[in-house]
Amino acid sequence: MSKVVYLFGAGASFGKRNDNVSKDSLERIIEGIPIVKEIDDEMGIIIELIRNCQSPDSTEKYELMGNKCTFDEVKNKLVNDIVWLRDGASRHATIDTFAKKLIIKGEGKEYRMLKFLLCVFFLIEQKIHHYDKRYDTFLANILGLDASFPEDVYIITWNYDGQLGIAYQEYVMPNSCMVLPQKKVFRINGTANFTGNNNIEACTLPLMSNEQLLSKVLEQYVNFVNSAYSDGRFYLHFAWEQDYFNNQSAKLFSNIADTKVLVVIGYSFPFFNREIDREIFRRMEKLERIYIQDPRAKEIKEFLTSVLTDQQRNELLPNRVNILENKEEFFIPPEL
Repeated sequence: MSKVVYLFGAGASFGKRNDNVSKDSLERIIEGIPIVKEIDDEMGIIIELIRNCQSPDSTEKYELMGNKCTFDEVKNKLVNDIVWLRDGASRHATIDTFAKKLIIKGEGKEYRMLKFLLCVFFLIEQKIHHYDKRYDTFLANILGLDASFPEDVYIITWNYDGQLGIAYQEYVMPNSCMVLPQKKVFRINGTANFTGNNNIEACTLPLMSNEQLLSKVLEQYVNFVNSAYSDGRFYLHFAWEQDYFNNQSAKLFSNIADTKVLVVIGYSFPFFNREIDREIFRRMEKLERIYIQDPRAKEIKEFLTSVLTDQQRNELLPNRVNILENKEEFFIPPEL
């Protein structure tokens, strides 16, 4: 069996939509998480959801910047910050663009706030919407009877979300909380979650009420603000943060060096990620075939050329890059 690597982008977590309701309706997303063009509307939904949440403990107080604050006071401050993120993101093509501009301008506090708020956004999104069921089918196909990953299958993901991890929980013992094996799943940009004991495990999200999740989020928000917007309180990173990628690259490269087959799902090789993507392909010296699964697969094949090595362009592009426009299930290559 050939070694197969999956490369996931945002389209791998798109899920399903209800086209019969308005874009700003909570029922619009049936499963999955929003893509770029949906984030503005979804942030509006989350803002209203937070505003309407009541404290599970009316006596609870928060120490924020030396002041005793109520649940509602902290909640309203968080809402104002999410409004800032939504308005800033709406003025740019993507949130990544907004983030890059902040770091270039030296606005470090705002940059770290953006990353923290993205963690909040994705955690709440995964609470209010069912995960993309294609992950469920994918895992059912590849996992062993002990919920182990096949020896020759690895996953690289650019996604911040925990869709794969949430789906994986349904294959482990009830009331247990297992994380995805790090030697099998490589998160290039980290994940939208908090560090250490502040981490909100994917398996606990379905068990929480909205109020319980918001209470946990507010605790982390207070800690984050009180820490002078410390960058060490979350796992989310961007492609230009080379230190994070360099810390995990050795393990990644050693595991993909003898890759024979690459399956690209929902990923369009954006310019921001190009340097890392090129390095990944340089390490796949034995690559023999690429499958691209996406409704825009033909267009993505053109973007692919910018990250391939010269040898890969000559050997693979003529007839060893397969286009797959069906998006109902994640593709399982015949080489498995």
